[in-house]
Amino acid sequence: MRNLLFSAFLLVLILLIDIIWRSKKSIGLKVLKGFGILIGFLTIGLYSITDDSFGASSPVNVHTENRTDENLKVYTIAFWQDNWNGSFVTFDKELKPKEQSDFWFENDGTDEFWVVGKNENEDIKFLEVVSENRGEFFFAITGIKKIEPNQIQIAKDLTFKKDKSVAMEKYAVWSIFGLMGLLFLSMLYDLKNWWQQWL
Repeated sequence: MRNLLFSAFLLVLILLIDIIWRSKKSIGLKVLKGFGILIGFLTIGLYSITDDSFGASSPVNVHTENRTDENLKVYTIAFWQDNWNGSFVTFDKELKPKEQSDFWFENDGTDEFWVVGKNENEDIKFLEVVSENRGEFFFAITGIKKIEPNQIQIAKDLTFKKDKSVAMEKYAVWSIFGLMGLLFLSMLYDLKNWWQQWL
């Protein structure tokens, strides 16, 4: 997330420099804009490959199937030493009824993890506590089981925070694409002016 925000800040800075010194028509400005576009591509590329489990020390593959009649967002929450503050939440995606998904999360040194299904009204519809130490699991999401109320509240709080983080990441990614587009249009404008000078 910090890389995305830093990249967006750099692109905004380059656009501001371009606007302020556009009249000088410096070759350095063109190089700076090209550098900005390259930074944007590299940032988006690095962000997209974080979904790959290559290099993870203890990846756990999770297969889920939504057997309810409503759309559910699927998460895992990994805990360290029964400390609710020492947790890491992974969001997979929103599953439609009868849809399946495969994803992974890092489970290095955790005591247990939860698989959580949450509907569009933010209600926890599925929560399964897992303490087995395996590398692959399958969960058929059929609905809520007998779960302690405090577990449901913890899952609500942690998934809500993750939802906000995911939304911020999406905004940052789209901002980077937009800023890269503006830099590209600016370079095309410079190229058009250069071409007209040579005609």
